[in-house]
Amino acid sequence: MLNELRDKNIHIVGISGTEGSSLALFLIAQKFKKITGHDFSNRKDFKKNYDYYHQELNKKKVEEQFKKISKLKINFKNNYLKNIEKADIILVPSSWFRYQVNNKLKKYSKDKHFWNWYNLLLYYFKGTLIGVTGTAGKGTTTNLIYNILKQAKKNVFLVGNSWQLIDFNKIFSSSNVYIVAEISNRTLTFASKVKKSPDISVITNITKNHLDDHQGSFKKYFKTKLNITKYQGNKDLLLLNNDLRNIKTKAKKQYFSFKNIKVNNNNLIGEHLLSDVAAAIKVAQVLKISQVNINNGLNSFTSRPGRLQYLGDKKGIHFINDAASTRSEATIYAIQALPKNKVNLILEGSRYKLDNKQYIRLIKVIKKYKVKNILISGQICNKLFPLLMKYRVNVIKTNNLLNSIKQAYKLSVKDDYILLSPSAESLGAFRDYRERIKLFNDYFKQ
Repeated sequence: MLNELRDKNIHIVGISGTEGSSLALFLIAQKFKKITGHDFSNRKDFKKNYDYYHQELNKKKVEEQFKKISKLKINFKNNYLKNIEKADIILVPSSWFRYQVNNKLKKYSKDKHFWNWYNLLLYYFKGTLIGVTGTAGKGTTTNLIYNILKQAKKNVFLVGNSWQLIDFNKIFSSSNVYIVAEISNRTLTFASKVKKSPDISVITNITKNHLDDHQGSFKKYFKTKLNITKYQGNKDLLLLNNDLRNIKTKAKKQYFSFKNIKVNNNNLIGEHLLSDVAAAIKVAQVLKISQVNINNGLNSFTSRPGRLQYLGDKKGIHFINDAASTRSEATIYAIQALPKNKVNLILEGSRYKLDNKQYIRLIKVIKKYKVKNILISGQICNKLFPLLMKYRVNVIKTNNLLNSIKQAYKLSVKDDYILLSPSAESLGAFRDYRERIKLFNDYFKQ
């Protein structure tokens, strides 16, 4: 079926990124000839950008990939998006609209063939697609499902926004394949292009976040999340957190809950992670995976970078990297998972619109769990610092995240926890969430 694309003019936007490069490498391997790349870096910075976005891969593999991609016709900074109007298919990263330089693409965004990686899989993949979305927990849930299916010796691939590479070549050349896909609200905006949904869809939860992607509207955000089930049929399955009973779908519905879930793994602590475990168990049971393989998958799970990741201790002071937590609810879960009166909390970043109700709830948990100190930096200081002061918690404003980490370490004593759980987006001081995670991890290593 992919042959129908072979003679099309295909333009790939953001070709140095993980999404763009995955698509480019696949089309190159399929010997497609009419490929044009676009990257808003300078030509001289292209390699540096490519290395940055693929830092979790080994250097040899990155060099091999870059050599293939650099042979393509690529429009760099001064010629960025040149001749985009001649494209039959435009492939973009999920976050394309977050960048002002992409404003030119808006007039094409409603077109049928304005695609990203999700559309390619929905339209052409013939194995079992398991899609996971949610305001929180989708990354952990996908990883847990993947781990369990690997234990069961299934031919399974893990894909999505947080993963470094989607190996479409292996996916489309293998048989009896399962894909576990982490699907963000941004990715779900593409669902209407092919009017398809996964065979098994999972929604971990839906709470107020990323509203700046949806004109500040929670209603629009919620509706976008439901795109994961919108095109499911009566033979498909929707698995839902027990709190989401009012969602309408043509698919069969089943529910999961963290209650009565017990796991012998220190990387899976707190109600929010146990809820992710419950979702993964439910998927495994639907696929008739044995209890032995389920247990092995859960017990061998290790935290992903920046997701309540325990780094270790220095002089008895424990470091927890929860830098991927951009919402107040996620920070609440992290605080609740740690001992009372032992946490020095670091908040940081930017927020399109500060919801006082959400942050007041966070402050109440901070007081209830006797968080010792709060270090805060970034754009959220403007409104959140006065709010914290109003509620008389111990808060210190710093110039940047690094200074907050240093201050937190000075204030900590043996058995304390330094918790980076920013409760805000990384935009502003950092290129993206990876950079914020890396800064905290690098400080601990040093």
